[in-house]
Amino acid sequence: MRDGSTYNLAIETASRAGSLALGRGDALLATVDLPVQRRHRVGLLPGVATLCEAHGVTAEQLGEVYVSLGPGSFTGLRVAMASAVTLSVANASMRLVGVPTLDVLARNTPSEYASVAVCLNVKRGSAWCGVFVRHDDDWQATVEPGLRSMDELLAVSPRPTAVLGDPLPTLPDPLPTDVTVLPSELARPRAEAVWRLGRLLAQEGRYTASTALLPIYARPPEAVTLWDQRHRPTQASTGMNTKLETRN
Repeated sequence: MRDGSTYNLAIETASRAGSLALGRGDALLATVDLPVQRRHRVGLLPGVATLCEAHGVTAEQLGEVYVSLGPGSFTGLRVAMASAVTLSVANASMRLVGVPTLDVLARNTPSEYASVAVCLNVKRGSAWCGVFVRHDDDWQATVEPGLRSMDELLAVSPRPTAVLGDPLPTLPDPLPTDVTVLPSELARPRAEAVWRLGRLLAQEGRYTASTALLPIYARPPEAVTLWDQRHRPTQASTGMNTKLETRN
């Protein structure tokens, strides 16, 4: 574990509106939103530089970087991982920590709720989901994250429960009285929560090797799916059809 003088940085780019947080030891110094209009690919490293300069911190003084892993924006996640690795290459003593975005979002749940089901990456009626319960003023995962429909998610959630996501998979109609849908504005992951979770993981020595710092993808990226569809061999071009034509 690093001492209390170590500066640490959190990067959240899983959502369209990214953000950064800077801390020193266990003290959070500042959080800033990344400019949406510039997008993560051109706004991230300049944003890190601006935040650090505002607090007199050099790249060599950054001892730890915590990165939101997704699921989320394909480009945002890739840029965040590449930027974190670049920073670690420039500073050999820097350590990295990957933080799952489901865990980040769970921390947005209001204090009056004891459990929450969190949804990300909604497509075709399912989402990447996790279930968390409040324990000692923090949240613990109780169900392995995975792709689930809302019915499947509620079947493994304790009751009463809150549900968080924007958007959400199709909700049951009528919605059970012991299920509360939280406001959509709470479904934005924030760098402050990434920082707090990253700090806890770092204190436990749960660092991530730069080669293992990879995004969590609920599904194959859309570009990969489209490529597969366009390049998948057609039935007419298979060897089986060629043999049939030869026999004829």
